[in-house]
Parts: sequence; C-alpha cells; structure tokens
Amino acid sequence: MSARCLTVLQPGDEAALGEARRVLRLALSKPLPGGAAWAAMTPPYRCAEELSPGIVMEEGGREWREAAVLILLHPTPSGLAFPLIERPGNMRHHAGQIAFPGGGLEPAETALDAALREAREEIGINLPRADIVGALSDIAALPSGYLVHPFVALARDIGELALQPGEVAGSFEPTLAELFDERAVSTFTRRREGGGRQDWNRQDSPCPVPCYRLGGKIVWGLTAMILAELKAAVRPALELGKIRN
Repeated sequence: MSARCLTVLQPGDEAALGEARRVLRLALSKPLPGGAAWAAMTPPYRCAEELSPGIVMEEGGREWREAAVLILLHPTPSGLAFPLIERPGNMRHHAGQIAFPGGGLEPAETALDAALREAREEIGINLPRADIVGALSDIAALPSGYLVHPFVALARDIGELALQPGEVAGSFEPTLAELFDERAVSTFTRRREGGGRQDWNRQDSPCPVPCYRLGGKIVWGLTAMILAELKAAVRPALELGKIRN
C-alpha cells in the first residue's frame, strides 16, 4: 500500500484515525534517520552533519538557544494535512520563509510545552498533550542559533486557524499525500547565507537549493529537512500497508 492510502483518512473516520495514531507512534519510536534524511533537503553550502546536536554544541563555544516546533496532522477530505505558516518579511531571521508553528522556549519550560504554547499563540490551536504521537530528531537552525525540537501530533479536528499578527503573515495546509508525491521534490536558486561550509567559494554566489513545492509555495531549509525526516520515518509503515483502508 502506498502513501496514497492517506487519502482515506478523512474527518469522522475514527477507526482509521486510531490506526494512524498507532502507526505514527510506532514509526516515531524507532531509531530516527536524522542526518541521513536531512541530506536530501540540506542546502549545498551546509552539510547534514553540521545540524546534529552533538556537533553544533561544540562549534566555537557558541551559545545555542532551544526552540520547539509542531507538525500538526489532522484529517481533511483530501487526507491527513498539516498547517505551515509564512513568516512576515520584516523578521530578523527566516523572513518570508515557510515554517511550522513554533518558537523559543521560555524559562523553566519544556520543549513540548513550548511547542503546544506556540501552536496556541501562532495559529490559535489549543492541543491536548494526548494528541502528541512522537518527536523527530533535534536539529540546529544555524543562522538563528536555535536548537530545534520537532514534535508530531495527530488531532481529530483543529477547526479554523487564528493567525497571530506580527508573527504569522499567512498559512496553508499541504497533505501528507502531497509530501510523499515525488513531484513535490524540486530546487530553486538563491544566494547563500553566512556560516556553514568553508569550501563554498563566494558567499554571494547563487546556488541551487533543494526544496519541496507544496501548495504553490517553496518549502526549504530547516522546515524541508524536518519534513524529509518525517517522510523517511513514516514511509516504511505506509509501504507495508500498516494503515488500513
């Protein structure tokens, strides 16, 4: 059974939703691919090894801040979908980029608490902890200096999003079936950011960067790398047909 079986997971199908939760929890409880999956979406002026926590914590004594993001899966008539947000163009880091709801940890806050709080603040979704089905590998956002903890949730219904002005310029909801469609894998050309590999000759040189094209948007960088790991972690279960029709 292919990833297209996700199109049967529609609102109100409690049996399929329960099975999807079971499969996702199982898939995310196994050893995660981390850098092996990130590599497919890593910009050419970085390498996937640079993004792993064990390395970034030692890089030049830099002080890394912690952040958390949430991949919020929910059933729609087109299958399981998840909200992505567009950051405003005037932000210091990641301006105009596509992202998951998320942000930095507050004092004495756990990463999961931060992911749930940011979902409430940025998209107006109050999610119970019981909807969390697992987590992906921690990953470093090099330009902004954050170590990011990605969490995955599967909710029965999220209702309408209420976007936070100043933090969110817009949103859209691609489906998992779109993500698993190999036609979504693409590239675009941009100029590199500072930092990263030292063998890139010119900092202002344009280069092809891997991305997903979802909902008419270019999804690249950290968001694309997290989606690449989700795709790699979940695909084996789907191909074995563990989500029933």
